[in-house]
Amino acid sequence: MSDLPRNARLFCLFRVFFNCRFYYPVYLVMFLEFGLSIAQFATLNLIWAITIVLLEVPSGALADHLGRKKLVVLSAILMILEILVLLLTPAGSSFVFGLFVINRILSGAAEAAASGADEAMAYESIPAANRQLLWSRTMKRTMIGMSIGFVITSITGALVYSPEFVNSLLNIIGIEGDITKAQTLKFPLFLNLVTALVVCLIAIRFEEKAKTAHTSGQRFNAIRESFSGTIRAGRWILQSPAASTLLLIGLFYDSIIRVFYTVSSNVYKLIKLPEWTWGFVGASASIIGIGVALLCERMAKNCSPSVNFMLVTILTFAGCMALANPVPLWGVVLLLPMLTSMRFLQYFLSLYLNQVTPSEQRATVLSFKGASMNLSFGILTQIFGIVTAHFLWSEEFTDLPNPELAAFAYTLTWWPAYFAIGVALLFTFTRWRYGKGLNMLIKEGKTLNSDSVAD
Repeated sequence: MSDLPRNARLFCLFRVFFNCRFYYPVYLVMFLEFGLSIAQFATLNLIWAITIVLLEVPSGALADHLGRKKLVVLSAILMILEILVLLLTPAGSSFVFGLFVINRILSGAAEAAASGADEAMAYESIPAANRQLLWSRTMKRTMIGMSIGFVITSITGALVYSPEFVNSLLNIIGIEGDITKAQTLKFPLFLNLVTALVVCLIAIRFEEKAKTAHTSGQRFNAIRESFSGTIRAGRWILQSPAASTLLLIGLFYDSIIRVFYTVSSNVYKLIKLPEWTWGFVGASASIIGIGVALLCERMAKNCSPSVNFMLVTILTFAGCMALANPVPLWGVVLLLPMLTSMRFLQYFLSLYLNQVTPSEQRATVLSFKGASMNLSFGILTQIFGIVTAHFLWSEEFTDLPNPELAAFAYTLTWWPAYFAIGVALLFTFTRWRYGKGLNMLIKEGKTLNSDSVAD
């Protein structure tokens, strides 16, 4: 990565260690093992999303005015604290939900502080004359790094979560294994504490132009100006057809894909995969993700935005169909479209939104992107939890051997219709509102943005 500026290289590492978490392959199941219900799990995700919405846009504006590095370092510290809260939470206690609320608030604050600031520092460290080429390369390498990171964390996290595997490993090395699920429950979290410390070290190494020291009065004025900047950025988004359309796409697509990632461990139970294999599913998707990163770069050069987002649409719908019609064991292959769609979506959204956004508002607009997607994700997760809970208490499911899993499976059957109707409404609205297709909107947005002209 020596051809990239220092901040761009650090951005790749920061995103890899910040997002590759050892508990992801057992996410929902781990929450349930602590003593939470699916409805409580959904509520916690909504709290997480609301925290981000309340903090992300102001944090992005503050990053633009007070320093982006400060926000990135703060996010790393908050990540350490969120992991520590879970490690100190006793499973099955009466105050588990309260401690998880604290964890979700800290996690949301960490996401909000990092979102936009890290990307803006990396993007603007690249010389304008070569920015589009090198940023595309940065995103590709970030995706490859995250894919490799997911391979390692997915396999390791799922294996150390399984007491059967841990005990077998101990027996192999000559130690009598007597480890229980109550103990392995937190093994992935201990590993994540290590990566959180690494994230903090990476954040400290970012470089930013020195800012003039502020008095308390100047800081207040800067904060007030930050909120004014937030309002201006919001007004600009509403007045920019390209940015508005891209944010709507991100809001809708990201929500349903991320809900799948969030509940994937329960999906693996539904298709009868052994617990120790769950990490290998995520690892396989991550390996494929390396190829996806290479393909994204080629598609960005050779295909139009409409073609690129059409691919994301097809992959996501195919994934919804696979979830609605689960096939035991080998049906995991049918989940690959959904597992890879997120990487395509993240790449194209970042590429096109950066191209149409002015430099002075970039961190704030990127925070708007994160806020809109996280709010949509939180709301959809809450709806999913409410609907699942409703079916769980109906007569049709209460007499089944595993009513909770049956209600969960039935809720998934609605996903293809929800996604198809949503896509139709989204693109019909944008065509009616602006009278142009996505290709023309992005082309005009790039023309209006002087940074893109320089690229």
